[in-house]
Amino acid sequence: MIILLFLLIYGLFAPNDGAWLLRLFSEKPHVEAMREESVPDTLTLMFIGDVMSHSPQVDAARLADGSYDYSPCYRFLAPYFASADICIANMEVPLAGSPYTGYPQFSCPDNMMSQLFDAGVDVFLTANNHTCDKGAKGIRRTIHVMDSLGIPHTGTWLNSTDYFQRNPLIIDKNGFRIAVLNYTYGTNGIPAPNPFIVNMLDSVNIFNDIATARATDADYIIVMPHWGIEYERHQNKAQAGYARYMYECGADMVIGGHPHVVQPITLENRDEQGVAQRVTAYSLGNFVSNQRKRYTDGGIIVKCTIVRDTNGVIRVSDYEYLPYWVYKGTCQGKYQYHILPAKHAVENCAYYDIHGADSVALNLFYNDTKSLIDNVPESKFAFTSLTQ
Repeated sequence: MIILLFLLIYGLFAPNDGAWLLRLFSEKPHVEAMREESVPDTLTLMFIGDVMSHSPQVDAARLADGSYDYSPCYRFLAPYFASADICIANMEVPLAGSPYTGYPQFSCPDNMMSQLFDAGVDVFLTANNHTCDKGAKGIRRTIHVMDSLGIPHTGTWLNSTDYFQRNPLIIDKNGFRIAVLNYTYGTNGIPAPNPFIVNMLDSVNIFNDIATARATDADYIIVMPHWGIEYERHQNKAQAGYARYMYECGADMVIGGHPHVVQPITLENRDEQGVAQRVTAYSLGNFVSNQRKRYTDGGIIVKCTIVRDTNGVIRVSDYEYLPYWVYKGTCQGKYQYHILPAKHAVENCAYYDIHGADSVALNLFYNDTKSLIDNVPESKFAFTSLTQ
């Protein structure tokens, strides 16, 4: 007690306004020693592209009893989803209920989202140019369906109270606090109905959200904007400028969508091992849709691993991409959609029953994608079990 009292008195009158006392009680060498002996924390992040629902897809999923089954569409990629700790997808269609509609103003069956969640996607983004397609009903019902299933989501909110309570989205996993921020460039000219909030791609919003994420002790901040020009295969100046600004504000990773085609991935700020610490994917392309033109009939999954080293520093340790192709085949007189790992499909066309023009389209998509994404390793995930 006497020693403690002496330290307190000395600290109060010591130089630097008691900074010595603050350092004495804030330094925890025993904690640092524990960190040095511990195994670094690891978290694997996975990102998939635009989940679209055109009318032919709804027809393909409809069963005889009037229900909808999308599980065949996702089943080939489910093993890959399972290899990630957190998998995030852009849900680019409202869950506005029946009647279900396709382009230009979407509403899809709930099972399209819920069965993708069952297949391994953990988080959904809801801010995109189709968010307001069905007005207040579409926004409200999308949020309520996801909430009722306990599915994390971000990008739209019921009102300002909901916004301040749930933005930014924080995900606690493997000892990491991950913040996910989602923005859209617009909503096809349909304003968000009062009191709903759609997160708009705006410099003030970005600055404030990233600052809030840091203030809530987020370890790592991922910004996922809906941006760019549809069907352009390279990012434009606006996308590149926003990406720079996001990093200047404190973002750690930027993963974009909207163009419905794959755009480049840039790797910057390499560490001593040559691993880029800024991974920017400008567009992942379509995850699933009825679009069949060249470049639109597939997309990529980006997978990144981050680690917390023994000094408490979080860094990117690895990254890869997986190209996938959407196969629109016929079964029992109607079309069926299957999302296939592109390389595995190219090597096993007979197993997937791909031939003729479909085989040509598959190979074209795969080669187009590999020539565009030539700076990131392609995934070597073993899909061999699918053909055994």
